[in-house]
Amino acid sequence: MEEKVQKTVSKEEQKRRKFMKQIAGFGVLGLAAAGGIWAAKDFKATKGRLRPPGAVPEDQYLSMCIKCGQCLQVCPYDSILLEDIDGKAGVGTAYIDPLARGCYLCEAFPCVLACPTGALDHEANVIEKVHMGMAIVVNESACIALDNQKVTADMIGRIYDHTKVITPEERQSRKVEIFDNDPEKVKLQKELLQKLSAQEGKSCALCAELCPYEPDPSQAIGMIAKDGGLFPEIREACIGCGACVELCPTKVLQILPYATYAEVYEKNKGSNNA
Repeated sequence: MEEKVQKTVSKEEQKRRKFMKQIAGFGVLGLAAAGGIWAAKDFKATKGRLRPPGAVPEDQYLSMCIKCGQCLQVCPYDSILLEDIDGKAGVGTAYIDPLARGCYLCEAFPCVLACPTGALDHEANVIEKVHMGMAIVVNESACIALDNQKVTADMIGRIYDHTKVITPEERQSRKVEIFDNDPEKVKLQKELLQKLSAQEGKSCALCAELCPYEPDPSQAIGMIAKDGGLFPEIREACIGCGACVELCPTKVLQILPYATYAEVYEKNKGSNNA
């Protein structure tokens, strides 16, 4: 029995390490930059930072994160940032700003595997074990789906502007093509842009249509009829990745880090208001 478990773990590790190798070499921090944040490790975290997948509770996270930047280096979507001195949120600690780039729940969670201390819990190696927070609606009246408005090129352009791996020409034209020799990281980000471009001219449902929760995004978020239009409904499987926050063109959504569905919605099921 023990031998069988070891073989299963070994197979999973091989799969995840292979994925990491595919995206290696992108977004790597310089040693000087990584080393320069050690002296600032005593800064306290500002409440409300969204942490990468697998993050342990905040106080524990701050004591365990050694600000090495390994999670940032292997993130295929460039979702992870390191806190700078102005933020005073545990300078050098890894976080995600969903307005700049959400987490797209990539296969195998290489950021978790890359963490050398367990600040990102190595048990969180599948989507069922990952919980980052909970999406909430903070600006209902701004939702353009309520008025059945269409997705425009400008809305799509925002996400092109967030994407670091494409060329200036691709960013300007709002069009990408995937080539056989593109690194895996580039392919993943271009695939996201192509899915986004396919929504142009359709009634806005970007948050639901591009939700990365697998195998069924509708378990995490879906569009429901409201006031003659449509409106996003946050559902129990939401894990707070922040992709919907980045995708929303009018800042309707926000993530409550570490919050659970029960805490936010249990008392008023079916409501999108926290």
